[in-house]
Amino acid sequence: MTNQVVQLAPKSLANLLHLRGEGVNEILASFGADSLEIFQYRQLGDGQFVAKLGADELYVSVEPSVELAEEKNQYAFPRGDAAFELSGNWKALLSEVCIYDFRQCRPGDFLMVSIAGISAWLLIPESDKPLILGCDPTYGHYFQETLIKQIEKSPFLKTELENDDRRS
Repeated sequence: MTNQVVQLAPKSLANLLHLRGEGVNEILASFGADSLEIFQYRQLGDGQFVAKLGADELYVSVEPSVELAEEKNQYAFPRGDAAFELSGNWKALLSEVCIYDFRQCRPGDFLMVSIAGISAWLLIPESDKPLILGCDPTYGHYFQETLIKQIEKSPFLKTELENDDRRS
């Protein structure tokens, strides 16, 4: 990944739901995502995705919302997560605030990690695409402010930017 300026921006997600119940693979199939393994996601459009969290558990952000089957004990838990788009060399930033070794992740992975002491989920993108991440909305302001301060004060990110400027 090239050393790009790291930027964080709020991201709006459509109808973010945590789904549980029997037959959620049918819901996956309705999105053409029935081949997803656990802790993988598929992008369905801007701000829209489906992620498989378990055999009977999904995270979805879609427009319009998902239809559930009461007879299959399917439940939807609306989420109001604070969501963000992190562009540039996001791995460099996260290596400073998260213990997870991002060298082992692959595009399409759905991760749940602790970032700056906050439980967060991440949609690992294709190379040079922005990372989408979210957390409980009660921590959203702290999460955003902490990451912005780290971007501004990081001696490692600053060094990368200075090296880029010298190469130009």
